[in-house]
Amino acid sequence: MTGDIIPIPLPDEQLILHRFAIKPHHLDRYLPLWRREVEVRRRHGFTTHRAFLETNAEPKLTWLYSHADPDAGNQAVLDDPETAELDALKAPHVFRNVKIRPVRGEYLSHLDASADAHPLAVMRRYSIVGSWDEFLGIWRRILQVREKYGFGALFAVADEPENMFTWAFEFDGEWADFPAAQRDYYHDDDRVALRGVFDFMADYTINPATQLL
Repeated sequence: MTGDIIPIPLPDEQLILHRFAIKPHHLDRYLPLWRREVEVRRRHGFTTHRAFLETNAEPKLTWLYSHADPDAGNQAVLDDPETAELDALKAPHVFRNVKIRPVRGEYLSHLDASADAHPLAVMRRYSIVGSWDEFLGIWRRILQVREKYGFGALFAVADEPENMFTWAFEFDGEWADFPAAQRDYYHDDDRVALRGVFDFMADYTINPATQLL
């Protein structure tokens, strides 16, 4: 784990996971608009905790924020004149595949913005089947083994109604080197004993991501 991961307590507010895709070759034009969206939500009581950008296909942005009263907060955002302006400006740059879901936090960290560069994030999304309690019991043990090999957790959230678990950890290297870097981790006896985690995963995706916030 590198020094720029700062674990923080999970907020008492409702966590929300906001995810959407950006059109190819539109990233540079869209990101300044997204940063304005972050500021609009901040003005109306939202706290942004983490944000990650996957760029190995069409860019996908995963944005985690919270609010004490999300319905009231969302209405305030909709009523803000800047929202309509931003919606018009961003329409040519993003797909309409936005997904916004309330989630339960399992782990959260804060990015040290003073650091010059941040390690790659590895974004993982699992489609869960069976017992959430059993899955999480195994996953929490996996978290400890990963950290032993330097793959420090960045965040983790559960969306039980949609059976989706999303988390990310850091990798201080290039994406092409990631499979080899995991070899010792997967051969660790403690990790071998946890292979039953796949009993609870109907499907999964793994993608590299840049840490934005």
